[in-house]
Parts: sequence; structure tokens; C-alpha cells
Amino acid sequence: MARLITTISIVVQLAMLLNSTAQAGSGNYEPTHPPYIADVTEEAKSFYIEFQARNEVGGFGHSFVTLGTIDAFGHLRRTIVIGFMPKSGDDEYWSQFGLPVAGSVGVTRSDFVRHPDVRFRVAISRAKYQLVVNSISSLRNSWSTYELLVRNCNNFVNQIAHSIGLRTPIITAQYPVSYLSELQALNSR
Repeated sequence: MARLITTISIVVQLAMLLNSTAQAGSGNYEPTHPPYIADVTEEAKSFYIEFQARNEVGGFGHSFVTLGTIDAFGHLRRTIVIGFMPKSGDDEYWSQFGLPVAGSVGVTRSDFVRHPDVRFRVAISRAKYQLVVNSISSLRNSWSTYELLVRNCNNFVNQIAHSIGLRTPIITAQYPVSYLSELQALNSR
């Protein structure tokens, strides 16, 4: 069964790659930065995780994760913004051909300023918040190779969603907006 799923995943990923309107090396690359991580303040009364995805002009799109707190007055405060992407412009160029390249667990400017096309927020406990922080730490230490067909931003989101017990799509080789829509549908029942 695992082989069948892997084979289907690879076929879908290759179809995405071959049918994409993405222009490899189109000049849309944004530099990556270290993830945004802020301390949790004493005012935090509850916690949330939000999965976000957006389409990219001339690209495949991007999915990433934000975490945050809510104070007694209902004000949201983002404490973590993190995703997984090619590390440099050259890596971005070659990754669009399906080649393994250097990857970076971090953020881009667009993660803060562009509105996501899809977002899915879940209330979590303080313990699950800490579990996600620990997962992120582990992923930051172990994810250094980006592979469009195997280890991409959706796989990164999938790892984090799975770590807190969410149902996750079997196939992560999708455009990020489609992947996140499926993640939301699986956990909205």
C-alpha cells in the first residue's frame, strides 16, 4: 500500500511539474530569513495554530505555519511564522526542475505582507503549542534538503499538523492552496 501511495504521489508531482505554468528561474525568488519566533507573554490565555497557503504568480505557491496566543481581551498575537523553501535564488531555480537543493526552514517577506488564499486556524492547548515548538526545533535541525517532488513546504506543514493529531492528506504533492484546502476539509468534519 505504501508503495502504491508513493507511486501515485510521484506521478501527481510529475504531472504538476510538467503542466505547471511556472517559469523556472522567473526572478520571483524572495530571500529567506530565519523563522520569526517571539516569546509567549504572561497575558496569553489561549493558543492557536494557523496553516496558510497562497498562490504565486509564475510559481507553485507556498504553504507555511503561524502560531500565536490570545489574551484575556481576545487580542491575537502572532508568536511564530515558519515554513520550508529553497535556500537561495539558485536553489529555487533548480528546484523547479525537481532536483534536490539546499532548503531553509524560515520565512520570506511575503509570509508577513501577502494575504493567504487559504487559511485554517485551530485552537490548541498550551501543551500542544509546546509540542509544535519542539517539532519546529527538530525540523529546523534536520530539514536541509528541499525536493519539490518529495520534501517541500506542504510536507513541512504536514509534519507539524500530524504532530498535534490532525488528519493530514495522504498526498502532499499538490499545489499548496489545494493541499491546505484538503487539510482543512479533513479536520472540519
